[in-house]
Amino acid sequence: MNKILVYILILIPILVFSQKRTIPKIDWQIETETENNYVDFLKLKDRNSLIIKIAYSSYWTKAQVSEFIVFQNNGKVLRFNVYQPNSSELKTKIKRKRISKKEYKFYWNHLNNIIHGKKYIIDKSKLNITSKSNGDGTSSVISVSDGTNYSFWMFQGKNYLAYGSYSPLSFIDSEFPGWEERKKLVELMNGFEKLTKKY
Repeated sequence: MNKILVYILILIPILVFSQKRTIPKIDWQIETETENNYVDFLKLKDRNSLIIKIAYSSYWTKAQVSEFIVFQNNGKVLRFNVYQPNSSELKTKIKRKRISKKEYKFYWNHLNNIIHGKKYIIDKSKLNITSKSNGDGTSSVISVSDGTNYSFWMFQGKNYLAYGSYSPLSFIDSEFPGWEERKKLVELMNGFEKLTKKY
């Protein structure tokens, strides 16, 4: 009887605190005929990995600077920093970043929180509104020069979703039409970035 009690006392914490490390079901926006290019680009063995791409580009950087977080079906998490110059004469740089096994759980927890909380569902039609009606036949326009393009992508197999917004912080600060959706995008990207900075 004592042995059974010991097993129960050992198993309960393991079951309670074990982390779910399977890719959750995602409401995809688009399905393509071919597999996404990033499986080969990042040289992934698991061709059904969930790939998250967070990217920024601007006139001044003359490149797209991206961070990739890859969730694999074996429970592993991979990270890559990628620098893709706008000029075809310059080489793309891919640098793999180390994540320790004990830190995988933080990535999986964050992913599950995002997916189950539907925080990745954003109305993309509101991410780049630049004018609004004043109600008197005139309209107001916000024009931002030298801003930064924000983009967030999720890929798995032939499925993907993609969001992009130009200089979203300028429109959020002004509470311009669509600012709520822009804020969701910024928070989505910031959440993953905080994770990569901490772990």
